[in-house]
Amino acid sequence: MAKHENDMAERYIYEVTRRVPKGQREEIQLELQELISDMMERDGAKIEEVLTELGNPKDFAQKYAGERQYLVGPEYYGDYCWVMKIFLASTVGLNLAAAVFQGAIFPGHLLRVSFYSDTIINILISLMGGFGLVTFIFAILERQDVKFQIWKEKEWSVEQLKSWTPAILPPVPDKRARISRGDCVVGICCTVLFGSALVFAPEWAQRLGNGEVKVIFPFNLEIWHIILPLLLADLCIVLINEIIKLIAGRYCTVVMASQLVSGACDILFAVVVLEVLPCWNTNFVEELEKVCKIEIVSKGDLLLYWDSGIVSGVLLAIIILVTLAETGVAVYKTLRYGKV
Repeated sequence: MAKHENDMAERYIYEVTRRVPKGQREEIQLELQELISDMMERDGAKIEEVLTELGNPKDFAQKYAGERQYLVGPEYYGDYCWVMKIFLASTVGLNLAAAVFQGAIFPGHLLRVSFYSDTIINILISLMGGFGLVTFIFAILERQDVKFQIWKEKEWSVEQLKSWTPAILPPVPDKRARISRGDCVVGICCTVLFGSALVFAPEWAQRLGNGEVKVIFPFNLEIWHIILPLLLADLCIVLINEIIKLIAGRYCTVVMASQLVSGACDILFAVVVLEVLPCWNTNFVEELEKVCKIEIVSKGDLLLYWDSGIVSGVLLAIIILVTLAETGVAVYKTLRYGKV
C-alpha cells in the first residue's frame, strides 16, 4: 500500500482497537491488517472504499466487544461499563474491609445476625449510590454531547455528513499525548476509597488492654457538617475529571479544561478547610497520648505542632504543589502534543 493508504488504514485500526479490551488489541490489529489487505487485493478497491465497506470503527469494535448498549449512548457505553466495574468493586471492597475491621475490634458483633444484615444493607446502599453517581456523570456527558476531538474539523457537505467515511478518521495521537488507563483507574479508586473512608469512618479507633475501645476524632466535629459536604463536592469534581481523562484517552482541550477546573477546586477546598475553618480537633494530640499511652516530644514530629498551624500549612503546601504539577503536565502536553 502507498503511504496515504497505510496512514488511512492505521487510523482506522487505531480507532477500532482503542475501544476493545487491552488483551485483544494486538490480535485484532493483526486481523484487521490482514482483512484490509485481502479486501484491497481481492476487489482491487481503494483504501477509502474498503474502509467505507467496513463501516464506522465504533460500530465495528462492538462486534468484538459483544455487548449491547442500553443505559448510555454508544459514544460512552464501553467506558461507562469499565468505570462502573472499578467504582463498584472499590465500594464493595471498602465495605467488606470495614466489616472485617469492626469484627476485629468488637468480636461480639460476629455472633449477631444484625451485624451481617447491616453489612449487606450497607453494601447494597453503597452499590446503588455508586451506580447512580457514575450513571449521573455519564448522563451529563451524553446530554451535553461532550466530545474529545483534538483534530481540526473539515468542512463537509450534507451528503458527506449522512454516512461515515474513512476521510473523517482522526490521526493516531502522539504517544506522549496519550493518557494511561491505569493512571485513571488509580485516581478513581483512590478518590472512592478516600471519600468513603471520611464518610463512614472519620475517626481513629484504639482498642485498650481491658477490651475497651476508645474513639479519637482528629477533626473538629462541631463543623464536620460543613467540612463533609465541601469534601464530597470536591471529590465528585475530581472523579468527573478522572472519568473525562479515561474517556478521552489523550490530552486535549476538554481534558485540559477539566484539569484546570478540578485543580482550582482542589486548591480552593484546601485553603478553606485548612486555613479558614478550624478543621482540626485541638485536643487530638492530648487524647492520642492518653489513649495510646505515648508522649509526643520529638521536634521532628508534626503532631507536636498540631495547634500551631504548621500541620495545616504543610498539608496545604503539598496539595498545592501536587495540584499545580498535575495541571502543568495537562496544559503542557495538551499544547505541545495534544493538537495536530
